[in-house]
Amino acid sequence: MNENKKLVRKQFISRIQNLVPEDKLRQEATLVTKLTQQRAWQVAKVVAVTMSQGFELNTMSLIKAAQAASKVVVIPRTLPKRQMEFVELNSTTRFEKSAFGIQEPVNGQVYLPTDIDLIIVPGVAFTPNGHRLGFGGGYYDRYLARYNGQTISLALSAQVADEEAWPHESFDIDVQQVLTCLDK
Repeated sequence: MNENKKLVRKQFISRIQNLVPEDKLRQEATLVTKLTQQRAWQVAKVVAVTMSQGFELNTMSLIKAAQAASKVVVIPRTLPKRQMEFVELNSTTRFEKSAFGIQEPVNGQVYLPTDIDLIIVPGVAFTPNGHRLGFGGGYYDRYLARYNGQTISLALSAQVADEEAWPHESFDIDVQQVLTCLDK
């Protein structure tokens, strides 16, 4: 793994962790509102979202907004060889802790990349032009390499980076749109 990326990732995680909780909640609410105003969100029938944890942008209100809008919500499940798939989240979904300590679905319908209209792509940092610094496993880059639908990322103020903050590598897949609290 690129040492510069590792260092930048650590710096941005620290920035996120240092956000004032009230500010973080306000920013999360603003980002969910901005997202629901996007055409890609409005026309999507199947939306892929992560189950956030710890310091990450809390996705629960996003999941609830999708379900309230009668969208199918799918969440990731990791597979061997740094692959992943998306599984429908509903009232019958059961979870187990993965090797990474993340709650993942153990049952449910798997949706293919062609079945998903919009992926809300997580990350540690984002540039306005769509460069994304992920968590270092490459799961999303591998998945997005075979996905042709819409991609949007939500960036808290502490996650917005300059275009040159880390080296962009050939296997890094950009997101189509980054929503921030910094713009109107």
